[in-house]
Amino acid sequence: MSKKFRYVLGALALAGLPLTAAASDWQFRLTPYLWFAGLEGEMTPVEGLPSVPVDVSASQAVEDTETGVMVMFDARRGSHGVYLDFIYTDVRSEDDVIPQLDLVARSTTKSTLFSAAYEYVFFEHDRGGIDALVGARYWEVDAKIALSGPQGLSGSNKEDWIDPFFGVKSWSMLGDSNFYAVGGIGFGGFGVGSDFFYEVNANIGYRWSQAIGTAVGYRYFDVDYDDNGFKYDAKQQGWQLSLTWLF
Repeated sequence: MSKKFRYVLGALALAGLPLTAAASDWQFRLTPYLWFAGLEGEMTPVEGLPSVPVDVSASQAVEDTETGVMVMFDARRGSHGVYLDFIYTDVRSEDDVIPQLDLVARSTTKSTLFSAAYEYVFFEHDRGGIDALVGARYWEVDAKIALSGPQGLSGSNKEDWIDPFFGVKSWSMLGDSNFYAVGGIGFGGFGVGSDFFYEVNANIGYRWSQAIGTAVGYRYFDVDYDDNGFKYDAKQQGWQLSLTWLF
């Protein structure tokens, strides 16, 4: 039986229409998106046991995702602004470990990511600009695994941490058309929480009006966390689709 799943559209600051620093009033931006990302790396689903490799393709991740909530909101007045980003995913999978013994592994991985940053425009002209982000990022990973069969086993592991976060993003209208390019990089950790993390994002979009735009792009994400016997060394990458609303 195929799994039922749902996505609640979310947001990503690097994938939307630009706000303009010239405005004297507050401007707001909301960018829902879908990210079709796979997962590769190592993690510790059961406390006290060795980490295990994880290799989930983008198609498997979409099939196994029960819930995805990703909401970004940022506001700007002049050259100064604030940026908030919340991401939550609940991925559940079921795999036959030893079919002859009816041994099935059921895993659940819930991930929460919340970022808050100060945003500053240090370069801008009529058709493009560059912004900087400085803030903090909160992570929480809750992993559970259960083995069904003659001798069922189960375990779980939950870890959370806070990282300093820095980023740079840029945007540019393409010629005299309504097409635009937007993207950026983010990084942080430095041993405060995780050892290090970084992400890269690039998108091509089309502005349908002054308030609405859509974009398609690619995002790569890498985090390395290892503390108190819990390891989360993960890479995620895939295509994304976004819709931006300015108001």
